[in-house]
Amino acid sequence: MEDQGNRNGKVIRVAICQFDSNPPNSPSPSMSTSETDVKSDPSQKPINTSLNLDKLEHFVFMAAHQRAELIVLPEYFITGVISDHLHLASKEGQWIEVIKNLAIEHSIDIVAGSIVEKISRDLTPDQKLSSGSERLYNTAYYVNKKGEIIGRYRKKNLWHPERDYLTACTDDHQVFDTEHFRAGMLLCWDLAWPEAFRELMKKGAEVIIVPAFWVLQDIGPIGRKHDPSGKTERKMLDSMVMTRAFENECCVIFVNCGGSGKEGYLGGSTIAMPLKGSLIIFDNPEERLEVVEIDLDVLKDARSIYKIREDYPSKLKEG
Repeated sequence: MEDQGNRNGKVIRVAICQFDSNPPNSPSPSMSTSETDVKSDPSQKPINTSLNLDKLEHFVFMAAHQRAELIVLPEYFITGVISDHLHLASKEGQWIEVIKNLAIEHSIDIVAGSIVEKISRDLTPDQKLSSGSERLYNTAYYVNKKGEIIGRYRKKNLWHPERDYLTACTDDHQVFDTEHFRAGMLLCWDLAWPEAFRELMKKGAEVIIVPAFWVLQDIGPIGRKHDPSGKTERKMLDSMVMTRAFENECCVIFVNCGGSGKEGYLGGSTIAMPLKGSLIIFDNPEERLEVVEIDLDVLKDARSIYKIREDYPSKLKEG
């Protein structure tokens, strides 16, 4: 198992942005979303991608102004959940060029939440392009301050409704080296799968970044019968983030979507570290940006105490 340790022995400044996607000036032709629909399910809130890109630029500027070296945004931050408006899916690379330019302009690394991308399958010359020849992937990118894509992750563990229109990626989990640390990325429901974190741990990930769109409506009417306020769902969310950090001896940066608690948003964006716990946690779901200093040397101390990474290869042999 690869274990690189902290390369620079330095503190890194990270901005986490609990981004609330803006509604549009006018709905799309195929969409008729009522106020009642929005209150019952945030995923049905109509989206204005132009306004959201403007707001993205504002938050990147604010993060850079506060000397952040990395900003992390939530899952689906540009388009929202697109289950009912697939026309918002991006052609591969469409939004990423905007993000590259912002990274260069403000000299900051950006994890652009996630973007739903439309990817054409490989076709033979005698095949015609059809609706069945394209796949939609939920994709997270890590863009460095030079505007280079140094990491990409396509969601493997899809939430149940996502499976109706997204394709689950079957590639192996990958890590990549940033200027500051060895990183891995996951998305939202991946948080419930310890195996995903273990794969990244085995490859030496020091920081695991998890953009999310996790709202109360995910548990449906059956779940809300038992947990109408969402307090238990938040407790589960908070405990999973903390547990993944401790059991993998890594830093977990979890950034959830922002919005009104009355509309079912949960908040809970946080940075969790073994020994330290939560360096920050957003108790309220409203939109917010904060810059946090992370001392990666803490990971060395955690590994010297718990020795999970050290023991893991032998535990595999025993199994």
